Amino acid sequence: MLQGLSGPAEASGLLLVADSFECEGRSLLKSFVASAALREEPVHVFNFEISETEFSNGLDDGVRLRLHFHDGFSDPLNWDQTGTFNVDGFTAPELLRRIGAAQGATLQPCTVVLDSLSWILQRTRVGHLCRILQDFQRGAAGAGLNIRKVLGLLHVDLHQPEVLEAVSHIASTVVTLTAPLESNTPQTDFLPYALATTIHKRKSGRVLKKEEYFTVEDRFTLKTSVEPILEKEAAPGGDAASVDPAANLTFNLRLTDGERQAKERVPLPYHFSAEKKTSLLEGGAGEGRIYYEPDGADDVDEEDPDDDLDI
Repeated sequence: MLQGLSGPAEASGLLLVADSFECEGRSLLKSFVASAALREEPVHVFNFEISETEFSNGLDDGVRLRLHFHDGFSDPLNWDQTGTFNVDGFTAPELLRRIGAAQGATLQPCTVVLDSLSWILQRTRVGHLCRILQDFQRGAAGAGLNIRKVLGLLHVDLHQPEVLEAVSHIASTVVTLTAPLESNTPQTDFLPYALATTIHKRKSGRVLKKEEYFTVEDRFTLKTSVEPILEKEAAPGGDAASVDPAANLTFNLRLTDGERQAKERVPLPYHFSAEKKTSLLEGGAGEGRIYYEPDGADDVDEEDPDDDLDI
């Protein structure tokens, strides 16, 4: 599925790359950028978290020529008033205006990169950000722009679950990255970098989910593997089927032969005696009888049946 997302077949929408400190996702983001630039699509990068030089590091010269940076890294809070892009200008009309000024009158499809949404979420409310992203995508056609895809990087370990859920709700695709497990790594001809769990929502309402290993090679070329096959780990010291679940317990779950025979001799509760069975079968209509069958543990004093003489 990752190969399809990097290609031109997928329609426009917000694609989130959800990474963490354990498994960074900017390499995957840049592979999507390189794929779009190699299709000769303009790529507009709104960079807040890293500089233009750092973002361009490792990209081919042909890819760099397709990048249009809107610098939000040099003066993000407009303290120096250098006229660069800042967080106050992160609004849907301003984003469309800047892209339109760089695109001109052409309707050529373009890709927009937001690096990163986590930086913006630390300085604005999640509801405000979601509204900006929705207005930006809805207003693209009215502004004469053909935005094929919006790529956003999101660091999941910096936000609360409800924040991640809100941003993921407005996205058409969410790619969550986790480190691969050695025991579950498939046998392939390359070393997997991470496990990508992709949830893609089509316009028809159908939701697709797929897990696949991937790696980012030189020049940010994306290479994926087959879906991971989870293998059962064998228990140490023998087969998993031969493991005794009752071992190493502080109490005994088993019965000896003597205990089992004694258990079988105990009468079951509500077991009718032969006399009671005969009475029930032969009793006439309108008759009532009381049957008392003392238990073996009952202590009955025949001289004092009411137990009122012991004062």
